Amino acid sequence: MARIVLKSAVFEDGDIQLSESDLPVTLGRSHRADITINDALLSRIHAEISRSENGGFQIVDNESTNLTIVNNHDIDCVELKTGDCILLGETEIHVEIDMPEEDVHEKTTRELPVVTPRKLAEPPQGES
Repeated sequence: MARIVLKSAVFEDGDIQLSESDLPVTLGRSHRADITINDALLSRIHAEISRSENGGFQIVDNESTNLTIVNNHDIDCVELKTGDCILLGETEIHVEIDMPEEDVHEKTTRELPVVTPRKLAEPPQGES
């Protein structure tokens, strides 16, 4: 099962590990956010992490006052990958994605036709 790990010095209990069944989760300074971050520059519900259409993980800005920044770019919505750095207010969060091999190989981008090999013609009898 795929999971996302959020790493930041502000998380009192250490890294936050989220599996597919935990999503979506909201991040913000409100106690109503799934992940509460004590940062005055955050909106109450600042952003949301969820599964993307292609099976990965995405972060979506919730029209926050101080923007959601991923890898130094202001974003509305972006697919996350290992090594990404999310900046919410003054809070820096590093992303690690753990995607099992079977998830990657079970997906295909297009349907391929089934090709049946032709039999080679047998030489006529009497010829060698």
